[in-house]
Amino acid sequence: MKLVICFLLVCAATISHGQQPAPAPTPAPTPSAAFDPLAGLLFMKGNWSGKQNFNNPGGGSMAGEATDKIDIGIGGRYLCETLSTTMPGRKPTDSRHFISFDKQSGKYGAWWFNDTGTHPTEFTGELSENKLVLTSISAGPGPVLRATYETPAKNTLTYLLEMKQGESWIKLFLTAYTKSADSQ
Repeated sequence: MKLVICFLLVCAATISHGQQPAPAPTPAPTPSAAFDPLAGLLFMKGNWSGKQNFNNPGGGSMAGEATDKIDIGIGGRYLCETLSTTMPGRKPTDSRHFISFDKQSGKYGAWWFNDTGTHPTEFTGELSENKLVLTSISAGPGPVLRATYETPAKNTLTYLLEMKQGESWIKLFLTAYTKSADSQ
């Protein structure tokens, strides 16, 4: 009989222990307020307009009127960029760039969508002061590209796009923007 009572007590204790409330989950650590990776890209934010000068080896100069609207969006997680260039006699281009920060790699990531492709081009890169350099990930089709955004002076932004050829980088175009007065 003592054995049965001991067995029942052990069963009751086991069942009772399973009824205990689960400990509260440990909240996820919040990112350090000291490090906001998109804050480093705020030099790019604004409404921009300027000239896009194309590298045209062996041909005449080619330039277009360029606009670029850059803002923080998608829940504050991406720098969203809407670009357009108008060349004489052509309709304006339509491109979207989304730039974010990958905490695991410690690098910026970007996805570029344009009106001539059916898939985005993916980039990765680093920020040094007011200069963001992104390089396309070569897993996809097409050439390896390098994009450099920087601000050489107040209310100016340059955007250089280059293509890798062998071990060299060939300039495709350089856009020099001025920030519009309404976004300063």
